[in-house]
Amino acid sequence: MMDYTDRFFRHLLRQLTARATLYTEMVTANTLVHCADEELDRFLGYSVPAGGRAVPLVLQVGGADPELLRAAAARAAPWGYSAINLNCGCPSDRVAGSGCFGAALMSEPGLVAECAAALAEGAGGLPVSVKCRVGIARSAAEAVGADPAELADGLARFVDVVAERGGVRHFAVHARQAVLGGLSPADNRRVPPLHTRLVHDLAAGLAGDISISLNGGVQDVGEVEGALAGGALSGVMVGRAVVAKPWAWASVDSRLYGDADPALSRRAVLDEYAAFAEAQEAAVPQRIRRLLLAPITNFFAAEPNGKRFRCELDARARDASATVRDVILGAAEASLSDAALDAPPGAEWDSRERRYREPDEQPGADAPMSADDEPAAQYAG
Repeated sequence: MMDYTDRFFRHLLRQLTARATLYTEMVTANTLVHCADEELDRFLGYSVPAGGRAVPLVLQVGGADPELLRAAAARAAPWGYSAINLNCGCPSDRVAGSGCFGAALMSEPGLVAECAAALAEGAGGLPVSVKCRVGIARSAAEAVGADPAELADGLARFVDVVAERGGVRHFAVHARQAVLGGLSPADNRRVPPLHTRLVHDLAAGLAGDISISLNGGVQDVGEVEGALAGGALSGVMVGRAVVAKPWAWASVDSRLYGDADPALSRRAVLDEYAAFAEAQEAAVPQRIRRLLLAPITNFFAAEPNGKRFRCELDARARDASATVRDVILGAAEASLSDAALDAPPGAEWDSRERRYREPDEQPGADAPMSADDEPAAQYAG
């Protein structure tokens, strides 16, 4: 999720959920080690919720050199992250073709184990997890024709080696193979088939304290609930579905954890986010308005006047004399109804009845899930 789950988007998400684990966009070890001290805030900084309460936030790093990763973790350790995640799942040529990390690392589980151990050592024992794929392939045809049983065996061996030698106790597994070369990152999310059952079976068959999260193909909170229902998975990681419709995830705390949802309405969230954006723009010398507006662009996606809201944002952003707060709130007031702005989390637009249906009006609405087992929703890519 490079260029998407930046600190501005994560600030917005933290207004929607106090419980879900958030992941940073991937930062390379080389960047963290060699940037100047004054630049670290750009890569490691994040906003702390009101009250300063501890929140689950994971730093995702990329790299294949254990010594470099150890040094990177040491620089990141004082910033207060909950854990560090080593990316072994990104299929982009920018990653796999430069320094041979990301998904390319899956062919070298021993090296992954060394990297994970180095991260933990550099960060003073902070938990280290690994994000990976169910496997790698040399071509799209190889991925489409892959034998699920062979994939399962290869993934199990990878997990065993990295867990035993690297001390890793959590794996976030994207249920597709990564095709290294010949496919764009977008096609790598579409062409290789999903092997969701394989990830469930892996989780169910693991002994001890090793846990598995499912990544890939999950589109909404209902699908997260379904994936967790079997009890084998410890969590579900969601990326692009959250970017596409952030507000659709505002009921995570009530549905997955049995807690009250922190957001009352999008009007309230936009008001808070506008104040945050104004403070950020005043504090940062670079022009960051477009970066600040990107997280809310899809806040009303697939709803009445959602496109008009995006157009209003774009048009008002060109006015250099307008504050970013005026851009955000002005675009909302000019394009959206009170019903859209004030609908609570979980309310859905009913195109037939032309109104928002409250959560308890929707078919199959049940009481919130018990928080006893604390299933985890994780936002990343």
